[in-house]
Amino acid sequence: MISSARCRYDRRSGFLPWSGRKENEISSAIVAKPLLNRFLIGIVAILGLCSQSGCSRSSTPNPTGATAAPKWTWESFPLRDRMRLGQLACRVIPKASVTINSPFTGLVHVNVDRPQTNLPAEFVWGTFEPKLLKAEQTALEEAKRRLDEKEHLSLTLELPKQMLKVAKDMEESQKQVALLEMLTTNRALAPALVGLFPLKDRSASEESLKAARKELQLLKETYRYLQETNLAVLGVDLQVARTELQRRELDFERQQNQSTLKMPFASQLNISFQLAERVFDYPVNSGQELAVLRDLSAIFLRAILSDPSWSTLPTDKLKAVINLPNGTRLEAPFAFKRLEKVQMREDIAYYFQFPTNRTDAAARMMGTDVSCELILILPEPARVIPKLTLVMNLPASAFQNRRWDEGVKQLDPRAKVLVEGQSDLAIAIPRSAPKDESDDK
Repeated sequence: MISSARCRYDRRSGFLPWSGRKENEISSAIVAKPLLNRFLIGIVAILGLCSQSGCSRSSTPNPTGATAAPKWTWESFPLRDRMRLGQLACRVIPKASVTINSPFTGLVHVNVDRPQTNLPAEFVWGTFEPKLLKAEQTALEEAKRRLDEKEHLSLTLELPKQMLKVAKDMEESQKQVALLEMLTTNRALAPALVGLFPLKDRSASEESLKAARKELQLLKETYRYLQETNLAVLGVDLQVARTELQRRELDFERQQNQSTLKMPFASQLNISFQLAERVFDYPVNSGQELAVLRDLSAIFLRAILSDPSWSTLPTDKLKAVINLPNGTRLEAPFAFKRLEKVQMREDIAYYFQFPTNRTDAAARMMGTDVSCELILILPEPARVIPKLTLVMNLPASAFQNRRWDEGVKQLDPRAKVLVEGQSDLAIAIPRSAPKDESDDK
């Protein structure tokens, strides 16, 4: 062990070879001093290990030194025609949702026995106070029947009778006018002829003739009105009664519309209050929520874009994707967008519509908040590269101002950033440029 350990320790230069004189001194010291023998043997053993490790490293180079960093290649990222912009909070909503509240306090009669069911359009699923509505409808029908009978009797009996009487009076009045005209034109014969004719006024004066003519004109006007079936001449005012009846019918129609709960369109009915078995009448208060109607003919995914720059992207290239627990993916293309007021501020909401053949799967998530992926169909094939990968391959100063395009050009001057997502970049490289140039870079 002593012969193999031929080094000594120096504070400045580390382990150095031992001289032969020192080696002899140690051997004599071990023989002369038995108590020191064991201690020195341990020291020499440690120094022997150092001679095999520390001294050899100082004299020979490290064969496993740092290797050169791998060369950047665009080919390690395949070309893609779509990219994931980011993760958004979305809500699954139907095409239309209508909340029905009670217009007044009373009993509502429900015609369904399940709290959730699909019903066709114009189906009456509930009615307020159906007995009162039936009684009011019966009263209106009776009033209309009586009014029609009175009008029929007036037209078939009273009107012809009155017309006959007026016709006779008009004929008699015409005779009186004719006689008075004859007597007034023959003053000399008037005293002798007055007693021969049945005159109402035997004075046969001009005043009598004017009165007779006026009476005849009045009878003609009355007869003309009777011919037009104007029952007001008979003293029967049916128009006022009919107007009052029409007003009552309009009030009943308004009350009936408010009291009849009808499906405005084919949709899913969701009763808001608890239904009991074999119970159809339930007391409700004014303004109480009764049901919610959902049109499931189309189902949308509503989302608000987290990055304002995404609003400049073409909407026809956007899609929203939901990952279901069974591993399938539901894709919803962009449908429309509109400005909505949310919590005292206005935001642009984007709506994505599920295909009609996938509405059943989307309907199970109705009204829930889900996490969806926003997908963009790229305008040209590009390489989708994570931002973290770029940061690890370039100095941190290249992206200190979040100018990804400038940092990417340090890798390849031809490269340009098409779209920036939450965690990825879509980078396009012109195909016309030579490949050797990109490899050198």
